[in-house]
Amino acid sequence: MTCGCRQARHTDENARPLSATHAARRWWIDLSAGRSVARVELPRLVAVRVGGVDVVRLDELWAASHLGVSPVSLTFDFVADDGFQIASKQPAGIDGSELRTGYVCVGTRDLVWQPLPERPCFWRVKGVARMVATPKQRVHAIPEPGRPRAHR
Repeated sequence: MTCGCRQARHTDENARPLSATHAARRWWIDLSAGRSVARVELPRLVAVRVGGVDVVRLDELWAASHLGVSPVSLTFDFVADDGFQIASKQPAGIDGSELRTGYVCVGTRDLVWQPLPERPCFWRVKGVARMVATPKQRVHAIPEPGRPRAHR
């Protein structure tokens, strides 16, 4: 698939092909939120077919981790086998609300996003090893000059 976005020169950074044996052996993804960690085996989840490939929705992958935090209150980074991570291109990570439109391929652990091409190319991480959740940063409203800050 050819990518025409401005990040196109970065799409192959983590595209180094793994051996078929290595890809077949690793069929789980490690998920973390703070100090809590879970390992989820992709073949145990209900897969759907997208573009002829068996995939699992990312929000369902997160729910299967039983880490207990709503994805909407988090941002996510995805780390590949070779160390590539989305945070290297987008330090804030991916908003948790995006997980419902993202999928991971059961056979390759590659990320797929629907609909395309609205997402940057570097979101299509190949061979995801870890999914790292971080709480969203709260933005505090700055009161206008001369107005007292409301207390709750």
